[in-house]
Amino acid sequence: MSKQYALLVLLLSFTAGLHAHPALEVMDKMRLGTSDREVKVMTEIRLYKKGELESQRDYEVYVGSNRRSLVLFRSQAEAGQKMLMLDDQYWLFMPSSRRPLRITPMQKLLGEASSGDLSSLRWKDDYTVISEKQEGQKWVLELEAARSGVTYARVELLVDSDSLHPQQADFYLQSGRLAREAEFMLEKRQGRLVISGMKLQDRIQTNEQTLILYHSSEPVDIPERWFNPAFLSRETL
Repeated sequence: MSKQYALLVLLLSFTAGLHAHPALEVMDKMRLGTSDREVKVMTEIRLYKKGELESQRDYEVYVGSNRRSLVLFRSQAEAGQKMLMLDDQYWLFMPSSRRPLRITPMQKLLGEASSGDLSSLRWKDDYTVISEKQEGQKWVLELEAARSGVTYARVELLVDSDSLHPQQADFYLQSGRLAREAEFMLEKRQGRLVISGMKLQDRIQTNEQTLILYHSSEPVDIPERWFNPAFLSRETL
């Protein structure tokens, strides 16, 4: 994609306001393999302290339509736990209780990784691009949360001006405070460039780093009952 063509696409999309911004479409497809189908993403979170692996967790993330997702906790330390996202609402299901716990998208899971980081993977549904500027070979996009239940109120996203591939992001809270910084990890799989993970860094805990790794993604048909809190409260998946 030439710089001139990329610029034209960006400006037309931004001014029309009818479709998701192309950079967000590119991000979703690079992470999920598709921007529309239901997908299962095998995910791992790693916490490093002073360069050494401190802790690790495995998850199956089922990304549905209409801002719905289900996270199954697969590590022994969290066995039997489930997390459900329905639009702006989040629930955590514990195997020891029939009553789910209401949580927020900022609920910490491990290190800097939060419940929203893990479950909300379609940025085209979550954010609106409100401004953009070019800095050398990069585009800096300012993203605003499209609804109240989105993890971050604002995101500054850095993408390559030719390919629109994401490179870095700064995540801000409603208060305006910078919550964390992220670097996108890109990798070629089966001849296609994908987002293989994110490196999350807290400016205060500089000796810690959290990696969210996307090991694989595949289209699936998610049973409708999996998005029913009553079903999840009594069933083991």
